[in-house]
Amino acid sequence: MHEEIHPASLCVHTDAALDVPVQFFQSTIAIELAVAGALLWQIRFFEPRGTTRQDPEQLSDPRLRLIFAVVLGATLFGSLWAIAHEAGALTASAVTLGVASSLLPILIRVLPPLAKDASTSERAPGYGVTVVGLVVYVAIVGGVIALLNTD
Repeated sequence: MHEEIHPASLCVHTDAALDVPVQFFQSTIAIELAVAGALLWQIRFFEPRGTTRQDPEQLSDPRLRLIFAVVLGATLFGSLWAIAHEAGALTASAVTLGVASSLLPILIRVLPPLAKDASTSERAPGYGVTVVGLVVYVAIVGGVIALLNTD
């Protein structure tokens, strides 16, 4: 009297939007947590109060820190939302862009400075390396996003 249910009939979602595995978003969360830790260490967040040097070079603009906190939070919560709602390539592209944006302060910190020296008004000798490095980074991120959106 009971009708047998075939396992294939239980798959309701055959949409192309579900091609992004949940592990992608889980990995994004792990990467963002590592990046957040590195950024907090970089701005000396974990040092006891009163022991940080107040060099202008050591402390970044609070507005810039707020922007990156929003990017980190949006990427984390966007990934969680994507897991819960089985999001597709568009959301994967957005969180990839968030990860790429949150890595910029670290990348800029390790490359030669872009700004001119205040006392000599000359650029750093490695200025070209920084420009090329940032262009290559943008190209790589664009390529990854393009790959995420190919069928």
